[in-house]
Amino acid sequence: MWAYFKFELVQFFKNKKNIAIYVLLLFAALFYAIKIAPAYDPIEKVDVDEIEARYLTRETFIQEMADRNLRFAHPAVRFALDVFHMVNPYDQERLEALESGDLQKYAAATSQWYYITNSFTYRSDSFFYNPRYYTYGNQYAHEDAFYAYLETGKRFEEFAKADYALSIPLFEQRTAWQTVERLMKGALPIVLIVCVLLLAVDIVTKDRLHPSVLKGFPIADWKKLLVKGFVTFIGSLALFVPLIAGFLVIGLQFGFGHFDIPVPQYIPDYKEQQEGLFKMMSLGMFLVQCLQLLLLWFIAIITVVLLCSVVLRNEVINLGIGFVIIFAEYFYFSRGIGFLWDIENYPTSYIQVGQIASKIRNFYYNDDNMSVLLGTKLLTVSIIVMLAITLCISLNKRFKLVK
Repeated sequence: MWAYFKFELVQFFKNKKNIAIYVLLLFAALFYAIKIAPAYDPIEKVDVDEIEARYLTRETFIQEMADRNLRFAHPAVRFALDVFHMVNPYDQERLEALESGDLQKYAAATSQWYYITNSFTYRSDSFFYNPRYYTYGNQYAHEDAFYAYLETGKRFEEFAKADYALSIPLFEQRTAWQTVERLMKGALPIVLIVCVLLLAVDIVTKDRLHPSVLKGFPIADWKKLLVKGFVTFIGSLALFVPLIAGFLVIGLQFGFGHFDIPVPQYIPDYKEQQEGLFKMMSLGMFLVQCLQLLLLWFIAIITVVLLCSVVLRNEVINLGIGFVIIFAEYFYFSRGIGFLWDIENYPTSYIQVGQIASKIRNFYYNDDNMSVLLGTKLLTVSIIVMLAITLCISLNKRFKLVK
């Protein structure tokens, strides 16, 4: 069996298609690190000019109104003055903190600025969030901005209590580990799972090219399938190697960060929201939870390919079924649908691992029950069921892995 494992491992890493996947992933990682990451422009960033312009405009208005009798002033004017009096001291404090280099003081003032600004903007017809939230016809822009302001406020609240060095790249989530966090909440999990599918798609069907060689291994077919699955899983783990190159490039530009960086986690249970909309987890714990779900998805996709290969024996069908599973969530995803459907019971709802770990997916779905633990259970059960069916088929006396 050891000889067969070594044979499969060598064949896997010599496969030109697999080599091409690793090379393309390396190119994509370096391109992202060199071109896209430095150009990252967060909506909520440390912009001295913007803060100063806003502060001076409001301060000018306050000074102009100071000598006027406001008894007969329009209610909107009085409301604006009340708001400006609340917000401007924090903008002034932020500017002074940046000028003096006191980033802890800046974080404390910024946290309060987001909380106060959010309190009057969300229910106001006169004040609006950053216009960049309203792009691409997003009908949920107001809710997304409300979420983002509270999340940013909570993040800065934790920064204000930090016992480690703060920096502007840290505030703007530009460090290497924070970039991984952002990517885990975005497209990276899908990209990696698709790569696993492409690596696994021919792991069984390729045996038709060398039937005489493979018949020389005196191993039961079910054992061969397990070896093939394990080799593909090792190859899937190797996908992280090209990503390390991009990680190092980003780290050298903006710093690497560390695992104690705070990551806000949404609280979906309304009873628990009395303490706030978010609780905190460390970046290290966030990444552990993401990796937990991601590795289960790797195994699930490999198991799907093994099952399809022994039943259908066609690479194109393997690929098609794999893509349907990976992108199945897009067929039913809709904001707030968790109120009507028990989507937390669908394994395919847990494909966006970063959004599951941070629970922003609960916010999108309006679902209280989605969690890393439930996703782990569903994926594990799915894997066991598919693997059991695959092994039952391979144990049939009439089944031949290579005909």
